[in-house]
Parts: sequence; structure tokens; C-alpha cells
Amino acid sequence: MGGGATSGVGQARRLQIAVSGEPVRKAVYLLALAALAVAGCHLDTLLSGGSGGGAPPRVATGTLRAAAVTSGSNPPAGYTMTLDSSQPTSIGINDSVIATGIPAGSHRAALGSVPDNCNVSGDNPRTVSVRANETARTTFSVACNRLATRLAFNIEPPQLPIVLGQNFTVEVSAEDDSGNLAPAFADSVAIAIANDGSLTKDAHLSGTRRVKAVNGLATFNDLRIDKTGVNYTLKATAAQLADATSRPFDVVTAAP
Repeated sequence: MGGGATSGVGQARRLQIAVSGEPVRKAVYLLALAALAVAGCHLDTLLSGGSGGGAPPRVATGTLRAAAVTSGSNPPAGYTMTLDSSQPTSIGINDSVIATGIPAGSHRAALGSVPDNCNVSGDNPRTVSVRANETARTTFSVACNRLATRLAFNIEPPQLPIVLGQNFTVEVSAEDDSGNLAPAFADSVAIAIANDGSLTKDAHLSGTRRVKAVNGLATFNDLRIDKTGVNYTLKATAAQLADATSRPFDVVTAAP
């Protein structure tokens, strides 16, 4: 009877331990689920570009290919390309540059170091749109004209003597080294007496003596000289161009 009592007490103790252990197992199970949930949140953060520590998400980027296509005469050695506020990048006259890692969105592209005798077709600078994981393209078309290096008299003073006080016309052209008209030249041209043919050497040239060139030509159509003389000449000048001297002409009191 005593052994049965002891056996019964042991069974009761085992039963109490089993019962009291069930809540513990449930608590451990719930804690494990919570840990897995927290780990899943951190994984989602990492996959979405965050670090969980306040770092900014990754920015979507794309690529931009910018090209320059040049035609005409006297092109430059090259240009520069600037994207937004970045440092200028060298680019050939018929070449392209590729910029990678450009944030998706609108950007400002500019072609620089374009000389005066060249013109860019379209907007410069211009707005280009870059899409994520794509390559955007823009092409600057540049047309270059002959580069003016010197002046020449296209219309000379009259061969016949000019009557004192009579208006006469001359025309001066801007040319390249080969003597071709440089139509891109649009600066001012001035004209003056080179050789004074008067006896007193104090003749004055009047009329419009400074003219802005149009398509490389400067026309002076109201010139007059106030003293008679022989072998007058005129000189045409313009900044950075070689001067030109006209052929000789005479001024008389009356028509021959």
C-alpha cells in the first residue's frame, strides 16, 4: 500500500511538470515567431534599398550619350560638353561622350567652345530626359563657315575720276586665307583715306565710314572727299583681320 502511494505521488509530480511545461513551450514558440517576423522586416528593408539605419534609398539611374556632328569649313579642333553643373568634358567634332550613373529625370546639356564661325542647330543648352536603366541620346548639329582672316575690296573706287563732292560707293568683303568669302563674319568694318592725293595733304573723307558687315560684306555707299587730287587710296580695317587697300583713284573739280 505504501508502494502504491509512492507510485501515485510520482505520477502526480510527472503530470504536474508536464502541465506546467506546456505554457513554456508555447511562449518559446511565440518568441521564435516574433524573431522570424523581425528578421523578415529587416530583409524587406534591405531588398527595398534601405539599410534599416536611416540610409537613403538607392536612386534610379540611366545613361546619356551626347554627340556632336560638324559640317562646313574651318571647324574647331573640338568642343566641350557640360551636363548640369559638372566639369566640362572634351568631345571631338564628330564624336560622342557617354555619361553613366545619371539620376533619372531632366538634365541640362550644353555644347561649349563653339567658335564664332560655327552655329549650333537647335537649343544649346538643351533639356534631355534620362530614364532609369535606359540610354538617352542627344546630338548637337554644328555648321561651320569659312573663317575670315583678311579684308578685300570687292567693289573698288571708280576708275574714272570722281567729281569733287560727288558720292561714290565701295564694298569690302571678309575672306579666308584662300580668298573665299567668309559669310559668317558680321563685325564692323571701318574705312579711311590711306594715301592723301591732295596737294595740301589734309583731305577729309565723309559719309558713313563704319559699317557692320552682313554675310561677310560691308557696303559704303555715301563716301565723299572734299579736295581734288590724284592717286588717292582707301584703307579698310576690322578687328583681328588683315587690312585692305583700294586701287588708286582721282578727284577732280568737274567731269572730264
